[in-house]
Amino acid sequence: MKMKWTLVSKGMRPHDQLLNQLQRKVEKLEAHLAHFPQDAHLQVNLERHPRQSAFQAGLILHLPPNTLRAAKSGSDPIPALDHAIKALLRKIATLKSDLRRESDWNRAARENLVARPRVVTVETV
Repeated sequence: MKMKWTLVSKGMRPHDQLLNQLQRKVEKLEAHLAHFPQDAHLQVNLERHPRQSAFQAGLILHLPPNTLRAAKSGSDPIPALDHAIKALLRKIATLKSDLRRESDWNRAARENLVARPRVVTVETV
């Protein structure tokens, strides 16, 4: 799946290393979104604090069922972007788990373990 994405930067110019890192991270996100519809869109917001040496990275992923957001800050834009991508991947994993209703699967397995009496056989020699 080829995902559309846009980069919005405020107070800074994105350099080539940052753009290459962003492209690799977008490809990683695409792998996790392979079974979602094609009209997913990622908006990446990078902002440099005007008085401090701090950067804010915000991600907004528009998926047909939901919109996921993640924002992290750091002293450099690349680590801030990495942490925001990791947070977004955790939210994607949670969304996929909710869509598959995995909590219901685990609940049924636990109920079977509790309801079934445990039988222990002992062999004597």
